[in-house]
Amino acid sequence: MKSSISKSSLERLLRLDDQERNRLERKGIEMGKTNTPSYSSKSMSKFELDEKNKLTKAYSKFSTDAKKQISKLEKEKNELLRKLDFHIPKSLDETDQMHENEREQIQKLVGESSSKYDEVRIKAEESYRTLQAIKIQVNQRPLSTQFVTFYVPFMILLAFAEVFVNSLAFELFFESSQLISIIVATGVGAMLVFFAHITGSSFKRTQSKEVPVSKANTYLSMGVLNALVVVLIVYLSKMRQAFVSISNQEAQGFNIDPEKLLNSDTPGANEAFGSPNILDTLMQINLGPEGMFLLLINVTVYVCGFVAAFVRHDSHPDYEKAKRNYDKDRKELFKVKKTFDDKIANIDKKQSDLHTKIKQNREIAEETVHEIDKDLNELNYFVSDFQKQVNDIFNEKIRIFRDANNDNRTKASPEYFKEEHYTIV
Repeated sequence: MKSSISKSSLERLLRLDDQERNRLERKGIEMGKTNTPSYSSKSMSKFELDEKNKLTKAYSKFSTDAKKQISKLEKEKNELLRKLDFHIPKSLDETDQMHENEREQIQKLVGESSSKYDEVRIKAEESYRTLQAIKIQVNQRPLSTQFVTFYVPFMILLAFAEVFVNSLAFELFFESSQLISIIVATGVGAMLVFFAHITGSSFKRTQSKEVPVSKANTYLSMGVLNALVVVLIVYLSKMRQAFVSISNQEAQGFNIDPEKLLNSDTPGANEAFGSPNILDTLMQINLGPEGMFLLLINVTVYVCGFVAAFVRHDSHPDYEKAKRNYDKDRKELFKVKKTFDDKIANIDKKQSDLHTKIKQNREIAEETVHEIDKDLNELNYFVSDFQKQVNDIFNEKIRIFRDANNDNRTKASPEYFKEEHYTIV
């Protein structure tokens, strides 16, 4: 900022070197020899006035520029002080108020005072009370369940195994369409696995010592259900055996005529195809290796499903459901709390960032004010110092000129030569 002030010409005039002294002395000698100025002169000579005007003009130019610069700096300083004293504190207050409003809004939406939080909290508390009541019933034992994650995939795998096994049995009726055999076998396989699930979980419930269970009713209902399963499995095995018997007859070159099958040596074939009722016919067929193999496979799959269901479930009918509901509700409550905490953290970070930015602006403003004060002090120093130098240099120049003038005069010097000090600025 100081570089914009015109002081180079003034500084040049303030240099009083040997060359300048010689110039003044020569002028004094020259004018002294002609007794100029005359004794009667009351004011400075033209040479002296020219020296005075050169200094005052240069100083005036410098002083004007300095005052403009000082005025500009003081205006800038006042704006910065207003910013420091008013705008920045106001921004801090507004930021804090906005932060408080945002926190209150979030509190109302998902905070502990919100309806959503109350709903989730009440639900979690109810789930907790239900679970605790069951735990008291079971003497605080842990939930007894095994391979929960793999249970459903395992049962689906068993159902698919039933599909591929039992589709062979339905070829007796749907030999021309394997797709229909597979569709029917899928339904039967799903039903058998479902029955195994029902049986295994029901028998596991009868093991409960904490909750009274009617074992007689359970055993009776499961006995009826599994009797149907046994009939179905046996029926499927006989269907498979009948299809194998027919296939064997065809392989021996016979037609599938019941009259011819009566003369075959296939176990049970004569009795089976001599009956007018297909159900009676199938039930009269004796199981061969193929039918027995299908029977054993179905029994094995069913037993695997039964054991899996028995191991998978807890003996208390409501323990697992209560635990699952509590875990779900607790997770939901934690999710709501985390959502609230995340939103509050974002709001706090936003406020912190704004405070940091405001602090940086304040530091920049304070540093700028400090720099302006330095420039103002420097400018004021220059103004004061140059003013003194101008007066001193002018008086020194006049003294050199007058001393040389007096030394070379033949007449008396003017009365004003006796004045030793002038203040020209």
